Amino acid sequence: MTTPQGAALAPPRASLACRQRGVPRRFFFRPHLSWGRPNLIKGRASWLQTSSATAVETSFHTVPSGLKLEVLSRKGAAVGGDKDSVKPPPMVFIHGSYHAAWCWSEHFFEYYASRGHDCYAVSMRGQGASDVPQGGGVAGTLQDHAADITHFIRSMEEGGSAPVLVGHSFGGLVAQLVMCQPSPPRLSALALLASVPPTGNGPMVGRFLRRSPLASLKITYAFIAGAFKTNAPLCRECFFSLDLPERTLQRHMGQIAGSCQVRLLDLKALNDTLPIPAPPPGSPPVCVLGGCDDFVVDVEGLEETAAWGGTTALVLEGTAHDLMIDTRWEGAAGALAGWMVDY
Repeated sequence: MTTPQGAALAPPRASLACRQRGVPRRFFFRPHLSWGRPNLIKGRASWLQTSSATAVETSFHTVPSGLKLEVLSRKGAAVGGDKDSVKPPPMVFIHGSYHAAWCWSEHFFEYYASRGHDCYAVSMRGQGASDVPQGGGVAGTLQDHAADITHFIRSMEEGGSAPVLVGHSFGGLVAQLVMCQPSPPRLSALALLASVPPTGNGPMVGRFLRRSPLASLKITYAFIAGAFKTNAPLCRECFFSLDLPERTLQRHMGQIAGSCQVRLLDLKALNDTLPIPAPPPGSPPVCVLGGCDDFVVDVEGLEETAAWGGTTALVLEGTAHDLMIDTRWEGAAGALAGWMVDY
């Protein structure tokens, strides 16, 4: 079986690192085939053949500061065969550091748009094709980014259903603040994928340092210096699985290198604004999803975020940090789709 790019799709597996940490096995699972892998017809995914979803479009959303944010979007396919069919909620995706809206349009847009969801991915200020704020070497504070995403979501509210907000890595931290600020926008649900926990990445860095000083130094160097922009082995170790084809890795490394015009956040200043307050009573349901083979966000970090959201972390075997564009992206997309059916 192959992915749409022709890469061999290895079966999910439990990593030795996770087993050595003694994390309960009940948190690990292999995504069901009906969740993450569409029926294959002559080597091609059937939903690619039958979907009536539109092509990806690019637009720009102007926030109150005057900055224009890049927005990639794809309209969902028509669902059902009668007038009473309920259209699934739209989905708004937020990327993490050194990424931009493109990372969601690679695979997740096709997957969810083919199932009827209108999909929107926003490049945060200073990332992708979005405007860069004047002055300073940082795109903005956590509050700035959360306010921008909130403004975009509120622009969708007239006549539309509340979206599912999906955040990855540091975008997950932004998404947490969007939901838990004093006056949040309407949301159907919050999905946090390989998300930085509400206390930030400090505790995780401490755990990495205790487990492996070399790994801790490597990840710190990678993110401070952006070394994974030019170092393919380091880029793979930080974001991708060992079985991601080299050609695909090189392509994503180029996209990562061109995504960050200025640092997304000042991590020292960020710590003064954490932790993110717990969701108030009546908040939308929270999904926490990540990978056992994540070099950036460990399983303990996923469990911390799940406890914050009053849920249980879903940990995919054999899955790395960039689960939306990695080898087993279909398993991650399917796991979230299965959760959305249940919530």
